[in-house]
Amino acid sequence: MEDIIFRHYKPGDERQLADLFNHAFKRSVVIRTPTNWRWRYVKSPKFEPEMCQIAEDIKKKKIVGAILVNLLEMRPFNQKNYLIGDINDVSTHPDYINRGIATKLMKNSIEYMKKKGCDFSILSTGLKGIARSKIYKKYGYFDIEKHCYFIQIPNSLSLIRSFFGIAFFYPAFFIISYLPRFLSRLRMKFKKFLRDFSYEINHNKKHIDYMDAVNKISPKNYEGYSGYDHSKFNWARKEVPSKHNEPTYIIIRKAGRIIGGAVITHQKIRAWKYKLKLRIGILHEIFLDEDVFNNPYDISLGYMFLIDKIIRAASHRYLGVLLYTSSLNAKYLNQAFKGMSFFKIQNDVIMIKELKENLKFPKLRKPLYIPSYLALGVV
Repeated sequence: MEDIIFRHYKPGDERQLADLFNHAFKRSVVIRTPTNWRWRYVKSPKFEPEMCQIAEDIKKKKIVGAILVNLLEMRPFNQKNYLIGDINDVSTHPDYINRGIATKLMKNSIEYMKKKGCDFSILSTGLKGIARSKIYKKYGYFDIEKHCYFIQIPNSLSLIRSFFGIAFFYPAFFIISYLPRFLSRLRMKFKKFLRDFSYEINHNKKHIDYMDAVNKISPKNYEGYSGYDHSKFNWARKEVPSKHNEPTYIIIRKAGRIIGGAVITHQKIRAWKYKLKLRIGILHEIFLDEDVFNNPYDISLGYMFLIDKIIRAASHRYLGVLLYTSSLNAKYLNQAFKGMSFFKIQNDVIMIKELKENLKFPKLRKPLYIPSYLALGVV
């Protein structure tokens, strides 16, 4: 590695870093642009250049590797707060693999988090991926929870227009998308406790109502929910770089009081093999006050009521595909996704590294909150 130097971010690196991501993750669905990269990292709360560790080929003046410490946040586990560093976008250019670049970048990132006083580091990776066994475990990361992807087709016409070759399957897509919603509505129609439920779909408005509700309810159901302050919320939901990052909020009320909600944005995705680009909806978070329900069956029905409105909102955004990352331990939510005929793909795992001596990661009592910027690489 005599031609490789290691440094941290400096202004002007955005274009090369976006290109690096797109080359390193050709199988990824997310497309990075310099504008998106800058918003995702440089514009994030309390960003520091050392959060972005870089490997550069000095002869070619080319960035060939990078690791991002996405956010440093206090997160509660078992009612105690810990400072957590999120590892993201671990990338090496395909022409420079097997040179120890990612290993060195990981070492530098861990040193940075220790310098900032982090208690733990967290990351998401493929359960069967090489990085998990060759890099992360080597540096002391261990599995704490598996998670899965739930996928649905809210608007089959949008999907077909993006990929006309699947038009033959339109009847199947229609049945998969519409029939479960129709049947679930029939079930919910005869449930007395749902009769005073109402919903609203708000595109890029009523930000504060949503922020206050998710901050109040999500900690009841999840470990590690860091919450939004105004700075983080403005960055993630209001001061966004493009239309597809503008949020659509789904809010559920019971007798006028907010008891649940969700937020959707969308991303441009690609399938290199088929030269295909389309829009995919990202469900960033979903929350429901489970305390207002009398039994587990009603909790699942409550989630189904919310998911039905989420699909409606995604259809309004003309999204052909909707994606959500869920903890395998979120029992009632996952039952509701199954009841709404979402496809389930079990793929990734959350890993933790303990950064301080004599400090052990606490045992989780509730499902782990998995932010989309960690699990999917999108804000």
